[in-house]
Amino acid sequence: MVSISKAKEEDASVLTNISIITFDDDSKRFFNKERGGPPGYDSIDEQARRIKHHIYYKICDNDNIIGGIVLTKLEESHMELTQIFLSPHYQNHGIGQDIMRMLEEMYPNINKWSLDTPSVCVRNHHFYEKIGYKKANEIMLDSNTNLKLYFYEKHIEKDD
Repeated sequence: MVSISKAKEEDASVLTNISIITFDDDSKRFFNKERGGPPGYDSIDEQARRIKHHIYYKICDNDNIIGGIVLTKLEESHMELTQIFLSPHYQNHGIGQDIMRMLEEMYPNINKWSLDTPSVCVRNHHFYEKIGYKKANEIMLDSNTNLKLYFYEKHIEKDD
């Protein structure tokens, strides 16, 4: 059974290993590079710092950590999905959708969710659009490769 719970500093090593596996897999798939990910994705110290200073959840299958989520509260009703990663073995099984639904249920006062993802990560675009996110903006990161960063948002109507 998949669940999410607050990450603890002692989880940093396992979360770092899963982050490396996940982002390096994406790097090979989308960027044709052996390694790569967001800053700090491969650092135990950075993961421990995020756990200590950010909203950081571990994704578990029973007692096994299979991924992580970092959130940033931007405003009282606006949350940014700063980072999400799920071990490639667990991808494409509906777990991501379940996790995103759990997050929305955990934060019922949040009516705007936002995130960013590289333009080449087409699989991510499909996933986010499937669960109700809409592309809101884009910026050019590298004009030589035409690499852009896409910004997605999801607005949730609340019943009063």
